[in-house]
Amino acid sequence: MRNVPFLASMRGMRKLLFTALLLGLSASFAGCSREVTRQQVAEFIDLADDAARKRFAPDICKLRAKDFTMHLTFHGHEGREPSEMEVSRKLYCQQAGSFSQLRQYRLERKSIDIDIATDRRTATVTAEYVETMPYYAPDTYHATPDDFRHFQVVESRDESVVGLEDGDVRFLSTRAEAYQSLVPKSQVRIPYD
Repeated sequence: MRNVPFLASMRGMRKLLFTALLLGLSASFAGCSREVTRQQVAEFIDLADDAARKRFAPDICKLRAKDFTMHLTFHGHEGREPSEMEVSRKLYCQQAGSFSQLRQYRLERKSIDIDIATDRRTATVTAEYVETMPYYAPDTYHATPDDFRHFQVVESRDESVVGLEDGDVRFLSTRAEAYQSLVPKSQVRIPYD
């Protein structure tokens, strides 16, 4: 009979430990949410813009959802019919890798509008950007990164849907319309990095 109070106290101790464990878990999940906020989305877009400016493909790609797609309508400088393409995450990330070769690049956000969905699970972000980078004519050889005659200026209007994937904000899809123009190299000053 001597062990009965000891066993009773062990049961009480287990309940106390279980309760503490539940409280600890619920507190740790308090920061996790299935909803996006305007502040989260704004910070995410700033992060994405910074990743693009650094031109490091892994940082750019990790911000895209597993099933990310981009629909791009591209108006080239030649004035021909625009090209339309559907780009998967894999192709998008491969193209992002080619940006690492650029030594002169500028990305400017001209405007942004964030619209949180009524269910607060996604947000639609509409933004206007101007990208400036060297233009290497197709099918030409360039000996150095400085071997080009024009900068290409690409003005785009992007409409992206962002939401949570595995607890983090990610781009789920993007629709972009981009207009390319060429500017003589002597008219643009972009420092090397």
